[in-house]
Amino acid sequence: MGNKTFLYVGAGILLLIGLCLFGYGILNIIGSTSAQGSASWLGFGIGFAVVGGLFLGGGILLIVRAAAKGPAGGDNITYKIDLPGQTKVEQMKCRNCGGSLKADNVKMIAGAPTVECPFCGTAYQLTEEPKW
Repeated sequence: MGNKTFLYVGAGILLLIGLCLFGYGILNIIGSTSAQGSASWLGFGIGFAVVGGLFLGGGILLIVRAAAKGPAGGDNITYKIDLPGQTKVEQMKCRNCGGSLKADNVKMIAGAPTVECPFCGTAYQLTEEPKW
């Protein structure tokens, strides 16, 4: 599981607990101010409402934090391409048009080194020849 998943699960737990505490506190406040209620419960009601509000705020903060991290797996990954044999990128030519290819034309697509020719637009996967 990624960090975003933990943040969302934690936010859900905090929101659930906060909602319960906040609701209980509000009910105590309403009950203590009614005609039949006891004013001694007013302090408890305010306390529960404040703690519940803190939990709700923490849950909202975790949701904002998770959303701000960007898409899942958004970490930058650098691939090192081991080109076949003694290949030098400066000497590579397009299979289709013969145009000179540069290192910027080699990209990793689906885990395989792929070349895209800037002249004719042809894209093909580099095949690895034996290195012996």
